[in-house]
Amino acid sequence: MRHYRSDSPEAAARIVAACLLSDGHVGVDELEALERYGMEARLKMNRGQLLVVMQQMCEDLTSTAYLNWGDTCRLDPAVIFCLAQDVRDWRLRREVMALCNEGAHADGHLSEGEAAFIQLLRAAWQMPEAYDVHDTRSLRRKLKLVPIQPG
Repeated sequence: MRHYRSDSPEAAARIVAACLLSDGHVGVDELEALERYGMEARLKMNRGQLLVVMQQMCEDLTSTAYLNWGDTCRLDPAVIFCLAQDVRDWRLRREVMALCNEGAHADGHLSEGEAAFIQLLRAAWQMPEAYDVHDTRSLRRKLKLVPIQPG
């Protein structure tokens, strides 16, 4: 895997990209959800830049044995832990986790691969599940997420 500077937009975006890919594909609805949720302001990265990071990650994964394609793009837990270590800032970790959740729920359901990825990421960062107060369907329906406007 290529190395990104710790807490860089690329390091954070790679985690979001890995989460989106964990169900086997990335849909336009997921990318649009990230944009509405303020990905550019939160990560300092737009859709095109995220897609470049995603392509680089796929190139890295296909040239190694880190990925089991027969198991729906499921990354080895050690790889997820390694990716998680590239983001050390707690604020950025919260932003990444929020974007992962938003992208994973964009199509109306959370796949087994997405749920496993988020659980492993949360464990790597020692982030309690209670952190995601908007992670239940009933609360998500009641909340109106307002996009962050670039400042």
